[in-house]
Amino acid sequence: MNATGSVNASKTEGVDGSQRASSGLSASIPLYTGGRLESAIKSAELGINVAKLDFAQAQDDLIYNVIKAYVNALENLATSQVDLEHEKNLSEHERMIAAQFEAGAKAKIDLIRAQVETSNALQDAAKSHAAYEVALTNLSALMSIDSIASLTVEDFETHLELGEVEKYLTEAEENRFDLKSDALKIEQGELKVTSAKSGWLPSINANVGTDLNASNNSDKRWHITPDASAGISASWSIFDSGVTRAEVDSAKVEVEQLKLAMKSDLDSIHEEVVTAHKNLKIALLRLTTTQRAVELAEEERFIATERYNVGEGIILDILDAELALSTAKKNNVSARYDVIRYSVDLAHATGNTLKAIRNWE
Repeated sequence: MNATGSVNASKTEGVDGSQRASSGLSASIPLYTGGRLESAIKSAELGINVAKLDFAQAQDDLIYNVIKAYVNALENLATSQVDLEHEKNLSEHERMIAAQFEAGAKAKIDLIRAQVETSNALQDAAKSHAAYEVALTNLSALMSIDSIASLTVEDFETHLELGEVEKYLTEAEENRFDLKSDALKIEQGELKVTSAKSGWLPSINANVGTDLNASNNSDKRWHITPDASAGISASWSIFDSGVTRAEVDSAKVEVEQLKLAMKSDLDSIHEEVVTAHKNLKIALLRLTTTQRAVELAEEERFIATERYNVGEGIILDILDAELALSTAKKNNVSARYDVIRYSVDLAHATGNTLKAIRNWE
């Protein structure tokens, strides 16, 4: 749409001056563009949806990273508690052996060995607590807060029923925001091909306009003369030296690149789903076996302690039993949090990270 206007004045010696003014308004509306205008509008609408999907994927990734950092912090805290309990148990054995040594019932070498193992356990507890502090720092950084005072380890029961991997592959293909975004980008590319092909077609525009002319002569009165026009114009570039062909070919190549990118993303997502599914399946089995190992290790420690107290066992039996119990508990902690960790991996791979949290409730 265009608007124009002008005012002219003239005066001749001995003759009254005259003035002229004119203004105009014109508009052009495309009636047919060979699909170029429609493609541009549709592509812009798709661009908004792509931006929303990319934001949703970034949001889901952030939730995933925060949950993973939270799980890592909880696992480090649980491991630290096992190490502290191990150090406490060895300290109790050390005090018991020290009392028996003072009474002459035990050899000094037993006391020394107990002191060494207690010292080693204390160092392990310090290291695991430091790892927990680092995990808290990482979690607070992801949550954009200054610090986190502490966390609490609570028992949990999973309500997870692990299905066949094909089920989760289908969910991923249906739910992943990045795959939906890739599909819309391909559609945008195809619209670009349509837009490029419009160079081979004519364009038709409707034109309307109006002009107002006014003059002021010797009678000092303005005389207004309106004028209006309307019409249709068409243009068609028949020979463009191959420019349109080059634009069409370039747009088609871009579409093929977008399709390859989507296939690559789909392959990566399938790999994520399969890996998470296998890891979760193994973790669920480990959770059962490690719990049984803890029960057996506790029984072994009880027997070793009683045998030593009545003089039928040696200090190594107790220390080995304590170490076996600590190892069994750490393995159980690892299995428990691997179940959470890999369920989060699987939920994220299928496009619904928050689903994993609901399985813990």
